[in-house]
Amino acid sequence: MSKSIWGPKSVTFWLVGVITLLMLFLGVRGFIQPEAAIREFGIPLHDTADKNLVYIKADRDLFIGIFLLVLMILRMRKALLVGMLTSIAMPIIDAVLVLTKAADKTPSWIHIVSAVYGLVVGWMLYREEQKTKTTTK
Repeated sequence: MSKSIWGPKSVTFWLVGVITLLMLFLGVRGFIQPEAAIREFGIPLHDTADKNLVYIKADRDLFIGIFLLVLMILRMRKALLVGMLTSIAMPIIDAVLVLTKAADKTPSWIHIVSAVYGLVVGWMLYREEQKTKTTTK
């Protein structure tokens, strides 16, 4: 699949779409329901005056969601590949924070699953890129 035909007919397009929708949801929810959003992240607020810190995370999530959506619309598979593989560090760090700082360690699983999902989708995008290179030679 070349860049020009990568899109809705590709499984990876939809797998990236899942991440995109999740990041958009997390970003919007962080602004609308900051206490619930950060509690489900794994580190609850002890003082509601600290919800400005949640807005920083919500801003990060919303930006990532918008960025992924733009790359999907432009069908920039290679840029998504680089973004997916480099951003795996974020859920890994998030999991470490929850495991080391939170009283309830249970929410760390979502961060670990997110990192694995990103790694698998990144690997699939990489394989598609390699396949494209061999078929165009």
